[in-house]
Amino acid sequence: MTDQLAILRAQRDAASDPALRAALDSAIAALESSTAREIATGGGDYSEGDLDKRRGNFVEGNQYNLVFSGGHFLEGLEALYQTPANDYGGALRRYLRHLYREYAGLDLRGIDDRPLDMPLSELYVSLSLHEPPPEVLAGPGALRGFMQKVGRWVPRQLADGEPEAEELLGRGRPPDPVDWTTALRHPRLAVVGAPGSGKTTLLHYTAVRLAEVLARDDAGQLAALGLGAEDDASGPPAPLFLPLRELGSFVRECNGRELAGAGPRLLLDCLANYYTRLELDLPPDFFSRLCEAGRALLLLDGLDEVASSDDWALVSSIVRAFVGRYEHCRYVVTSRVAAYQGDARVGAGFRICTVADLDEAQQRRFIANWSRSLHRLLYQLQGQELDRRAERYAGELWQALEANARVRGLASNPLLLTVVAVIFYNKYVLPEDRAALYEECIEVLLRGGRGKADRPTQQRRDYAGRPDLKMGLGPKREILAAIAYRMHQRGENGLFIHRDDLVREVAAALRGRYPEPDDLAKSFVAELPVHIGLLDEREPERYRFSHLSFQEFLAARSIAEATEDRWDELLDRYRDSWWREVILLCAGHLSQERCWRFLGRLVERGDTPDERAPALGLASDALAELERFKGQGPLNSTIQADALRILELQPATAAPAAARVECGRVLARMSDPRPGVCDLPPAMIELSGGSFVIGSAPEQAEAAGRAWEQYWLDQGDKDRAKQARKWPEDEINSASLRLPPFAIGRYPLTNAQYKRFMAAGGYDPSAPWWDDAARAWLARDDAATEGLQPWQWREYKNRPEFWDDDRFGVARPNYPVVGISWYEAMAYCRWLTRLLDDGYEYVLPSEAEWEYAARGATRRIYAWGDQQPDGERANFNQTYRGTTAVGCFPTGATPEGVFDLTGNVWEWTRSAYRPYPYDPDDGRESGDNPAQKHFTLRGGSWFYLPFFLRAAYRDRNSPDHHFSYVGLRLARHPSRVKD
Repeated sequence: MTDQLAILRAQRDAASDPALRAALDSAIAALESSTAREIATGGGDYSEGDLDKRRGNFVEGNQYNLVFSGGHFLEGLEALYQTPANDYGGALRRYLRHLYREYAGLDLRGIDDRPLDMPLSELYVSLSLHEPPPEVLAGPGALRGFMQKVGRWVPRQLADGEPEAEELLGRGRPPDPVDWTTALRHPRLAVVGAPGSGKTTLLHYTAVRLAEVLARDDAGQLAALGLGAEDDASGPPAPLFLPLRELGSFVRECNGRELAGAGPRLLLDCLANYYTRLELDLPPDFFSRLCEAGRALLLLDGLDEVASSDDWALVSSIVRAFVGRYEHCRYVVTSRVAAYQGDARVGAGFRICTVADLDEAQQRRFIANWSRSLHRLLYQLQGQELDRRAERYAGELWQALEANARVRGLASNPLLLTVVAVIFYNKYVLPEDRAALYEECIEVLLRGGRGKADRPTQQRRDYAGRPDLKMGLGPKREILAAIAYRMHQRGENGLFIHRDDLVREVAAALRGRYPEPDDLAKSFVAELPVHIGLLDEREPERYRFSHLSFQEFLAARSIAEATEDRWDELLDRYRDSWWREVILLCAGHLSQERCWRFLGRLVERGDTPDERAPALGLASDALAELERFKGQGPLNSTIQADALRILELQPATAAPAAARVECGRVLARMSDPRPGVCDLPPAMIELSGGSFVIGSAPEQAEAAGRAWEQYWLDQGDKDRAKQARKWPEDEINSASLRLPPFAIGRYPLTNAQYKRFMAAGGYDPSAPWWDDAARAWLARDDAATEGLQPWQWREYKNRPEFWDDDRFGVARPNYPVVGISWYEAMAYCRWLTRLLDDGYEYVLPSEAEWEYAARGATRRIYAWGDQQPDGERANFNQTYRGTTAVGCFPTGATPEGVFDLTGNVWEWTRSAYRPYPYDPDDGRESGDNPAQKHFTLRGGSWFYLPFFLRAAYRDRNSPDHHFSYVGLRLARHPSRVKD
């Protein structure tokens, strides 16, 4: 505030124009009259040894006042109205002042009960934005796939399963990020990101900066926003901010006749209605004239916050129609990725821009900004002292985050990072488990408020809506927990609760404990807007928890705080994914002894394998999260034994594949004791060899080509259909060959088995298992090598590319290793041969050996026979959204007992890709000059369509190829030469 006054006074002293001096005098007087009042919080100085949270000064009330020190830009907007009938200039100033007051500060409730705002300009951190090329956005799931490729936000839903989408799953060179200045040069933008990723703050920042541009004739700031074009003589646009949930609510109040053909008008009417409620006294045509002249930047926030998913497409169509009507305006629409799909996409020339999670540098920058603003506001520090203490405190907060893996995982989300920073300020320590973290979050949000209330702090903390009654944090939390549980019982339809229902629920919770519970309930609900971060009125008369996680935790708390005879009503829902987080958080909230009893009841649930497996899986997830904080529990051996029993049940049809897959996942956590899965030597199956005809007969290839053709015709791609008809022609063959006896791996090689190679110095380029070609690949600087494709570019050369990915890598030891090149696969084989020294040579199977193992002399179509693939026989077509533990599909095994030859992962062979007939002596199996060759892949994978699963199907790629769906299987031959 003082800085602003100094600037204005200097401008007034230097001004020669009497009119400008008068305007500046008026602005100075207005600013001086609104100077915020400082309130002391207790005597004493800032404590160097320990941050004293009870001392220092802070600013109460709204301190963000827009100062109008320019006139040119505003006069350009005023001229649009062309009539003095209304005071449009005054309306513009009132509107811009409102935007500035609302959005120039971040409400940081929970700072020791202090109503504190921090300036957005001090805290704001530029987000990582990416613009996906239009060609990668075709097909369902493609937008999520692009966001996955960026590599920070990893969604559950992967990219579309068509072959062209495979680039999205390669860990190639990620697209370069763009800054907001660059992105905003597009006149129509859709900003898509995860909940709490900063989309709304980005719009607030834009509105505030643009308001400053208009108020101060700041052309430099306009250019910094990406809106200052040299050839644009019209001047900057006015920011029109509208939460799209308001448009959704407004539309639902319209009748059918009003909706019919009224698209553009509806959005204008909604804007006018929204700001009329704020008593800004704007003329009726205030917004329409700006839009007619093309002088508006519409900031449309939160398509996903439209109450009903059925209304997403309707609201989007209204925006689309508005854009068509007012095509010279600029637009930014924000949405979560789940809402921005199909008909809900605005289209109309909108460029999509995705928001990534905060990386480490951005998190550090936010924490540094936070610390500096905190110390400046609370302790009135400045200069070197401010720098020193703010830096020290920021370092301590970052150290606390780094030491806490669970909380560290939340720090990539701007909203939760802000709450975590508040928690650290209050406690000077961070909770390690999620239940404790959410408990702290709830307390922060309940303590806080809008930060602009003028009631004393203690009154706000204990106020329950009635002057004659007080209610502390505990009772408030109990009431909200009961409400959350009742809302959660309604399923996804319970995300919202009507005011009348909410009042009834609160009254029921108060009855018998407080007098006049019905009246008190009404007052309590009326007071809820104070706690804007917890249970909010998202629409007129309809309330929702600000994040589903808060509803889940409070619902869990409701059961955890009850007697044990209520546990079963929660545990009986263990197979319902809607209740999964509630059960986990309930276990986390319980004391150690009660937690083990709670989980003991969980693992007893279910009689059949498909009923037992989900209980074991949920219990293992709970243990993986809680044992670090509650110690070793008594259930591990029980869970491991039960999971192993289900996984190995005989006959093969005795347990469904989904139950076996879940038990394989459990054993990944609890240790998989099956021989040859996680240990060495690997489990091998002996095959007798003999005469064998590789490939397909012409009629088989023709049938496969017709199936491919029809698939692409059904997709509407006639050109691809024509090409696909010929794809199987490369497998036509009638010549036989003879294979000597050999052994093949019972399972694909697992992460645990590959980890042994890494621990033994496997990636030492001087080791004898690397040949010259492989050493050249290891030494290649992929970041500096031009022309590499995404499937060739490697971020790491000392581990598989997906090694640290929780879905594919070392965290799942009994899953197939993926993300390795042909060079790495060959090096592993040579290393294992040396390690075991058992008279055998371990190699990749040749293409002929692989197909013989899969088809046998009878030339089965698939590893199991000729029946079409289904989810009981193989992992394919994204059924399980990733790889699965080896050996989970016994009905898909070969008669000899070889597992996973069909689906799960493509498998490298040692054979270069060449035409048939297959001649093992023509050099295709020699491995010479591998960089100049393509090597054959076999078997299909978890990601691919069933067309790829035929055992005769051939794929190929360069030896530096790697993906999350490519692994290897070992073959074994008698050693030709003993070392």
